[in-house]
Amino acid sequence: MNFYYVVCDTKNFSANRFYRLACLSRFTNIAYIAIFIFALFQAHIIIAAEVDGLYHSQAIVTGTEEPERTRGFGEALKNVIVKLTGDAGLQQDHRLAALLAEPHRFVESFDYEDRMKGIPLHDEEGTRKRPHFLRVSFAQPAIDAELERLDLRKWGSDRPLIGVWLNVRTASDKYTVRSDGPAGYGQRAVLMDTADLLGIPIILPAANENVLHLDDVTHFDFNKLNAALPETDALLFGNLSITTNGYWDIVWSLHTASTDRSWALQDVTFDEALKVGLTRSALTLSGNDP
Repeated sequence: MNFYYVVCDTKNFSANRFYRLACLSRFTNIAYIAIFIFALFQAHIIIAAEVDGLYHSQAIVTGTEEPERTRGFGEALKNVIVKLTGDAGLQQDHRLAALLAEPHRFVESFDYEDRMKGIPLHDEEGTRKRPHFLRVSFAQPAIDAELERLDLRKWGSDRPLIGVWLNVRTASDKYTVRSDGPAGYGQRAVLMDTADLLGIPIILPAANENVLHLDDVTHFDFNKLNAALPETDALLFGNLSITTNGYWDIVWSLHTASTDRSWALQDVTFDEALKVGLTRSALTLSGNDP
């Protein structure tokens, strides 16, 4: 399983060697480049994230036979193309039709994991139809050649670490989504899943970070927000609020050293409101935004 979700307390990280080791052990697919070694000895660290697992993905399938296997290969291949380009819109792009028609020819290896393992089988039909994770590794040379043939720009594995500040206002509460804690659990899960799909490393403010106030995020106080997450390469601010008809409004703003972008949606679903910030950010940062 790929994780691109980073949660480390900056003060403890720079001051405590054992905390650094514990923090690093939580990452499964982020490798730190040479600058990180130097940063371990500094009061203010800089994290540069090189994302691996770009040619690996998974899909949920029913059973382990055809035609579900081919369908699963196709879903996993679409996910890999999205990760390699940073363009989630390619999932519906007609240019991928020929590639997805024969996904087997790009598969290097695959395996299954029973999602109901530990639950006894009841009958022969249940054996065939149990849900599984189909995990697939694709051949890098073949995929790269196909991207070049389709004139799709590949996003390198060295990707900016994005600090995400998200304010949520419901009918009865308001809070900033943080790395842990009961408030914002659903929003945090969507952000993590979306980051995994896109292959981008993100970091949320620590649960015990109390320097900032809700208004600092609401008004995009860049200086304060940047000071709270100084190790990031980009900052993504969001204000999510529920509407009177039960849908959601969202305003996102992406800030880097070289660009500022904003996006807004009104009366959309919970998932759509949250995903658009990361999908648009990935498109911008990958250089594939038209």
